[in-house]
Amino acid sequence: MLQWQSPPKLNIPSDLLDLVQGNAVLAQLLVQRGLATVDQVRGFLDADHYRPAPPDVLPDVDRAVVRLSRAINQREPIWVWGDFDADGQTSTTVLVSALRQLGGFVRYYIPNRMTESHGIKLPALERVLAQGAGLILTCDTGIAEHEAVATAQAAGADVIVTDHHDLAETLPPAQAVINPKRLPADHPLRELPGVGVAYKLMQALLAAHGQADESESLLDLVALGIVADVARQTGDTRYLLQRGLDVLQQSER
Repeated sequence: MLQWQSPPKLNIPSDLLDLVQGNAVLAQLLVQRGLATVDQVRGFLDADHYRPAPPDVLPDVDRAVVRLSRAINQREPIWVWGDFDADGQTSTTVLVSALRQLGGFVRYYIPNRMTESHGIKLPALERVLAQGAGLILTCDTGIAEHEAVATAQAAGADVIVTDHHDLAETLPPAQAVINPKRLPADHPLRELPGVGVAYKLMQALLAAHGQADESESLLDLVALGIVADVARQTGDTRYLLQRGLDVLQQSER
């Protein structure tokens, strides 16, 4: 015989209940989302109370900043390799915009959805390499492109991978591999979509060049990418969306 089972009773801290003005249902929903302290709830509901994680907690960000800075200073041709979906296109725009702001010599490549699909196909890569590439920077792709990365580097082009998709058994042999899936499961950056990863890298790069304030102008693109990719709204992903929606209302882009 089937029997109703009541959900386990949650322990709701009194200060959390006070924060939501005694609304027990709201307090329960927040706790069920893993928000069990006043600081967590304040940060969730109001971006002004959230402390975003610094970009350099993402593995290889510092290494990528050094390599990108060298490419900018030496006017190496940088290719941004994106993707055709909204996350990939906003990621591409974030990277290209920031790199050009810093004086980088930047071009970009977005695969054709119908003829190439996702990823880095070798014929397209060979065309890019033939046009000259000192550095290839991927966004929203690349984490499983071991052959393409090796091919590019054998041809003399360094590769920096930024991606958010699940890790393969081994990382591609790139100069840097920036992927939030390399962080612990409960890390606030873990659920970043591709545009969030691209933004964090450019945030670090702009800061390294004394232009930290310029990163805010990219947040409208970040918000678009987060929503379009239906990214899970936790940690820095939610924070970036909240900030990005504010910027989007004022954007002239």
